[in-house]
Amino acid sequence: MRISKPLILFIDAYDSFSNNIICLLETTLNVSVRTIKIDNPALATDEALQNELRHYAAVVCGPGPGHPGKKEDIGIMRRIWRLKEEQLLPVLGICLGFQSLCLEFGGQVKRLKGPQHGIIRRIRHVGEYGKGGQQTIFGGVGEITATLYQSLCVDVGQDKTKMRRWEPEIPCPDLVPLAWAESRDSFQDDSGIKDDMVLVAVRHATKPFWALQYHPESICTNKESKQVVRNWFKQAQLWNRIQRQTPISQKGTIQGQYATRESLLSQFEQKLTQDPGIRSPAAYLNNFGRADKCTEVICHSRTIQFAADISIPDLVEAIQDMRQDQIILESSNAYEKAVGTVDVRGRYSIIGLDVAESTRFEYTRGTHKITQIHPRKGTISTDDTRSFGGIWPFIAQYLDARKVVDGNPDSPFWGGFMGYTTYELGLEGIDVKLQSRKGRQHCRPDLCFAWVERSLVVDHGKNVVYLQQLAPRANNDFVKTWMDSLTIDLQAAVEHSSCPPPTTRIPHSVISIMTPQPSVYESKVLACQSSIRSGDSYELCLTSQTHINLSKPASTSPSWALYKTLRTRQPAPFSSYLRLGSATLVSCSPERFLSWTATGSCELRPMKGTVRKSSAVSTLAAAKLLLDIPKEKAENLMIVDLVRHDLHGVCGSGNVSVPRLMVVEEYKSVFQMISVVNGQIPPPYPVEMEKYLSAEEIDEAEQKRYTGIDVLAASLPPGSMTGAPKKRSCEILQDIEGGEERGLYSGVVGYMDVRGRGDWSVTIRCMFKFDDEDEVGPGEDRKVSEERETWHVGAGGAVTALSTPVGEREEMETKLAGTLDLFR
Repeated sequence: MRISKPLILFIDAYDSFSNNIICLLETTLNVSVRTIKIDNPALATDEALQNELRHYAAVVCGPGPGHPGKKEDIGIMRRIWRLKEEQLLPVLGICLGFQSLCLEFGGQVKRLKGPQHGIIRRIRHVGEYGKGGQQTIFGGVGEITATLYQSLCVDVGQDKTKMRRWEPEIPCPDLVPLAWAESRDSFQDDSGIKDDMVLVAVRHATKPFWALQYHPESICTNKESKQVVRNWFKQAQLWNRIQRQTPISQKGTIQGQYATRESLLSQFEQKLTQDPGIRSPAAYLNNFGRADKCTEVICHSRTIQFAADISIPDLVEAIQDMRQDQIILESSNAYEKAVGTVDVRGRYSIIGLDVAESTRFEYTRGTHKITQIHPRKGTISTDDTRSFGGIWPFIAQYLDARKVVDGNPDSPFWGGFMGYTTYELGLEGIDVKLQSRKGRQHCRPDLCFAWVERSLVVDHGKNVVYLQQLAPRANNDFVKTWMDSLTIDLQAAVEHSSCPPPTTRIPHSVISIMTPQPSVYESKVLACQSSIRSGDSYELCLTSQTHINLSKPASTSPSWALYKTLRTRQPAPFSSYLRLGSATLVSCSPERFLSWTATGSCELRPMKGTVRKSSAVSTLAAAKLLLDIPKEKAENLMIVDLVRHDLHGVCGSGNVSVPRLMVVEEYKSVFQMISVVNGQIPPPYPVEMEKYLSAEEIDEAEQKRYTGIDVLAASLPPGSMTGAPKKRSCEILQDIEGGEERGLYSGVVGYMDVRGRGDWSVTIRCMFKFDDEDEVGPGEDRKVSEERETWHVGAGGAVTALSTPVGEREEMETKLAGTLDLFR
């Protein structure tokens, strides 16, 4: 008989590190974890809560934003500490859970003099001393260094008495101190540590309650903390065997859910089951001219060799009409040999061909409507995404129905979706409402994808061009004719290519540039820090918008001229030029957001920490010294822990790693601190089980598997552009930024292909505009408005407790200048 694993209930306070704690529990202990939100309505009554708790061996009250004295911030946690004697079960509180426990039993919750977010400190614990320390959860534990995420601390009497460090004090006789963060004497002054006696672990004197104020799951907390978790669960199990009055039940239903999200394909299948009359996207949106999967589609490919460095602008102009829609994803720094590794330079450039003739998909958040524009057919159709489980299940199923397995193995993209999503689309995914601004309604596309069947891939490492088309295998003659014709133009372009091309003159005249007011931006930094000190956020990625009004030039492709100039001045591995629908994007982003392979290997590369090249900072070594400070490292660490949480929500426990942490990379004009976080999407079923499964069971598992699109949907908006915890931070930023939409800035741009791969960058170092945006200003007539265009440039940075208003404003202005210099 198989014995099931003990269940632990994790109470989630909407934190962005919760999944990391669940992973720590499941990989350190032989347990299975279920999770509920602090405000789960199904557990509103005491009876419902008791029926839920009887299934679990223990409870973990997790971290989160806010104050333990606010009911809306802790929800169910408060009721856990107030359980009757016969209802008790072991509990571990972490951070907010720690503060809630201490507040319940006499402690005072105060603000730290110096908030500690992403700061690593030495922890002094009772296990290192006598007085029974070996019998606590710190027994046998060595030296702990741990990451702190806290603005609030607990006073159990140390501020008013000569504290006996390991014994309860009169104000809080039920709370036994177990660990303290070491005083600031051993740390650099620039770490912001101002509080000497910071309590970071307690146990209740008589009840099975323990709590930690530090984060045992953080990537920078050392492995000794795992032993603390093991010791806690051993003591929890011992208490259950000897003192628990309500036996653990394995019968009945539970409200707790797995931390991993339900796959997008599974969500689609569920809707299909609920409504058998639903039209599958595979059946009614058929771009390949096939009625079913019997017609085999492949990626036809031709390789064209070139001898030297090639100019992507020259190549594109030779074969494309630049007045039409375009999607160009370029490694514009591919030939910058002096700026570091291949990862920094980028290797591939991907160009969508005939984009103006491709089917385009547009979705605006909150509308539940996806619109398909079919230029070849001259039709537009709209469907309700709720029929498919949402926008992302629709996209996942549409792509999955068009899987292609035959193509050039050396090409990273065979065809599929190319396009962008806005920052606001990501807000919808984490249930953050948009603030209305100036009476405007949010109406432009937040997702705009073109279904690209013809493409060009340039491998800058091998000096080859791959010319590609998705088409039935039987269409080989037709495809050959098209490729023969285009090859002549490509070869001519390669022969006459100059790399890099000279800087293009900007064919615009500046009417006005409205930049953020320095004093206003600095006041917003202070507002961010106020939220951080109150415990509502650990880090806030504040941004601002600059609006540029330009005269509309006679040039047939003025935005293309802007892009060519920007890419020359700021070459980057993820440059992009998009003219898609009403939007135009010009970007030279250095930051990869997310990539994934056909086998489910995922990579995110959060970028936090920037130093601009100058005569004073001209070498990588000099930049490393400047970035090797607590503030810069804390910014990066917080986003790494957030990204790990997002990945765990799809990949599950034990499938996420950090091979590179806080590494400084060199680019043409800046040095950047980056980290690399990897995840492996689990297979739909264990390989060793395949021989025991029927064909129907295998097919069912395949239809519900996870893909890279699950990771994309789970990770938006990019953590490097939000702060942590993500949901609360985005809500705060909505207020501080005045509800101004970020649009394409802070969104992502990239592709997902028919082979099951994807690559997306964060749209920073960019400018964008919408064709339908120009309005008649005060005192203007329509004619004047029609003669101008409005571009938007976003810039900002991560605000932490260690930030200064002037420093953050100068960082924003430095990032902004790289784009604004186009017009100066």
